[in-house]
Amino acid sequence: MLPGLIVVAALFALLLMGRIGGAHRHELGARWPALLFAGAAIFALTRGAIWPALALGAFSALAWIVWPSLAATRTSAAPPNTADAEACAILGVGAHATESEIRSAYRAKMTRAHPDLGGGHAEAARLTAARDRLLGRKR
Repeated sequence: MLPGLIVVAALFALLLMGRIGGAHRHELGARWPALLFAGAAIFALTRGAIWPALALGAFSALAWIVWPSLAATRTSAAPPNTADAEACAILGVGAHATESEIRSAYRAKMTRAHPDLGGGHAEAARLTAARDRLLGRKR
């Protein structure tokens, strides 16, 4: 029974990671200790160990809250690129948007800004430059 539960849990995790967007996927990856504790809590609960499961669940909640700030102080992240941040703002996507999210946002905004549809050349060029900048960063 337990190997079946592990297979189902792994399948669920893979499907979940495939369905969520890039920014959310990055956030979950950044909080990996909380997910590890949560998995251990679920495993302990399936084995009938309620008190260890509760303790691991509490550690999971604590890690979810505390870990990102601890990890941020340990790593020296590169300063944010203002041009990338501006391109994200123009298209209305997050800093960790996937290629498909960038293309989707570009198409949605271009339907209103295209010169053939009543928009202006400057706005269309601005959207295209933002898309090209973000897609160039992804490669």
